Amino acid sequence: MVAFQPFPIVFALLGVFNWQATAPENTVIVFASCARQDKPALAWGAMAAMKPQLSVLLGDNIYGDTVDMEVLKAKYSLLSKVSGFKALREACPMMAVWDDHDYGVNDGGASYPQREASRKILLDFFGEPQSSLRRTQSGGIFTSRIFGPDGRRIQVILLDTRYERSALKKAPGGPSAGYLPDSTSAAVMLAESQWKWLEGELKQPAEIRLIGSSIQVVSEDHRFEKWANMPLERERLFKTIRASGASGVIVMSGDRHLGDISSMDAGLGFPLIDITASGINQASQAYRQAEPNRHRIAGMPWGNHFGAVRVSWSTNDPLVSLELRDETGGLVVSHRVPLSALRPKSKMAEANNVKLAEGEITPAVAREMVGKKVIVRFRVESTGKAKDGSRFFLNSQKDFRSPENLTVVVEVAKLSDGLKAKGLKDVQADFEGKVVRVSGMVTLFRDSPQIILDSAGDISLEP
Repeated sequence: MVAFQPFPIVFALLGVFNWQATAPENTVIVFASCARQDKPALAWGAMAAMKPQLSVLLGDNIYGDTVDMEVLKAKYSLLSKVSGFKALREACPMMAVWDDHDYGVNDGGASYPQREASRKILLDFFGEPQSSLRRTQSGGIFTSRIFGPDGRRIQVILLDTRYERSALKKAPGGPSAGYLPDSTSAAVMLAESQWKWLEGELKQPAEIRLIGSSIQVVSEDHRFEKWANMPLERERLFKTIRASGASGVIVMSGDRHLGDISSMDAGLGFPLIDITASGINQASQAYRQAEPNRHRIAGMPWGNHFGAVRVSWSTNDPLVSLELRDETGGLVVSHRVPLSALRPKSKMAEANNVKLAEGEITPAVAREMVGKKVIVRFRVESTGKAKDGSRFFLNSQKDFRSPENLTVVVEVAKLSDGLKAKGLKDVQADFEGKVVRVSGMVTLFRDSPQIILDSAGDISLEP
């Protein structure tokens, strides 16, 4: 029987209490993922040296990869003896969730046979109280806590993307080919119980919400694990955030053995930023080109590292700094955003909050369904016309060059009579700013998704 030293529960609880009582002018939260327990890991000590109020571990906290629970315990035991890790867990409260390797199997999901035993071992190691719902709740080890006083509250939500996740759709060509988007209703990222829980958590009062996902939410161009592998589930995540009215939402993610800061328009009324810190000691040590990511605004494609969220509360508009730091603590890249920029803008929210009927999807989902017939409803943010007047274009984004844009192509000669019969004559006057319902096949034109209308009956305006 392998024994390991669990997380010091009493210290963790006292740490949270002190944070709430002192209400620091500057809040520092460090986070990271991907640490082999049997390799040097300078980043642990560098994280502790920042004197954070909280540390968050996003998974692959060890590389277990086994169905033998004694082996899993032994690997946690190795981690407990790492001096830098011990320094971090003594420096501040720690929250943790798993990814695939500490869950027990690479790219694993609901089919992993030891998920219950693995749950117990992880929660024991991190000192979860025996009375905690995380030990018995259906759907996995998801959890949430709110830190800080009124006006400076930070909510940390950790999702479980493993316990109930369905099998991924494999690309042809073997394991190295990766995965393809699966837009069927059978593709599941979170259990229904976790979705219901998340809806409630997002309605709790907080100024900033850090959603921890073991895999990337925003990045969608690489072939590995990501939320974009399940477009309907990703859109459900966006809709859940949007419907809650939550503001100050930022995603923290891991898994990729690199650092990334990405941003996209997810229809929230403010940009959804996803900061990935994945490489306590597993990142590439040699220089490499950044992998494809149309949403990237900053990156760290090589070198061990960790992430930090720093909040300066001293101004009327608090400043949030999202940072990637190397294993010595040196700042590599950062992105600063005022908290006001993470609140829904009324006009933007109105433009994006389009109520969908059964079977309808948003442009964001349609973009992932190339080669399939869809029904999409959206507000036309901009229009255009070919130089020769042969077609006009309806765009879901103000900038038709935006990587978020979906274009509907209307061929004038083919559809003119049908559109006129509907009372639709002028492209700008009749369509711009209006909500349209469009059905058709999603195709690509120069890598940009579009729907070419086959008939006037395939488009209608919301009354």
